[in-house]
Amino acid sequence: MTSYEKQVKDMVNQGGELPRKIDIGVMKYFWQISPFAASRKDNIPRFLRNIGVLKNFTDNELRILSKFLHERIFQDMEPIFKQGDLGIGFYFIYSGNVEIIVERDKSDLETGGNLSEYNLVIALEKFDYFGELALLQSNSIRSATAVAKNACRLMGIFKPDLDELISTYPVVATKLLQCVSEIIAERLFSLTREVRDLKYKLAKKEKVDDRADK
Repeated sequence: MTSYEKQVKDMVNQGGELPRKIDIGVMKYFWQISPFAASRKDNIPRFLRNIGVLKNFTDNELRILSKFLHERIFQDMEPIFKQGDLGIGFYFIYSGNVEIIVERDKSDLETGGNLSEYNLVIALEKFDYFGELALLQSNSIRSATAVAKNACRLMGIFKPDLDELISTYPVVATKLLQCVSEIIAERLFSLTREVRDLKYKLAKKEKVDDRADK
């Protein structure tokens, strides 16, 4: 099955239009986020306000950002993007779950693996986000596969949207790029810490094995 992101990338390469953007009027947007609309808990303005990495955006900046977002509902097990795809989008999970998986390569067959098998990297849920590298790299290759679980609803922004945002609302674009940079820095820090911990465990195990051999 072709991934959603590959379909979008192909449309862009062929000069076609991106999927339809979210379009919420100014009055409607601010009404939905106001305390007077307390009964309307599940709406896009409140969703964006509850995403941690967007905490420094004003309500009006979030409204502007929403104009550049695309919305799509994915069915269970539908691929959002696949490992090896050229990345183009950054996604927020509005509802449902997404699994990030790494598919086995041919070298795994030597140990009895199957090409259809995969390793789960992380399971994501509402308010989580993924795919941010695609906004910073023109030809970002996806290093993992993102699959919808139990049907999910995503809000996404694509690289051409970011380019347009930079031209029309540079302050909002700068804040978004700052958020993306912070996400990448945080994930790099977590990865570095995991590698450090793994090295420590391996060194400790080697010492135990050396003592056992003596």
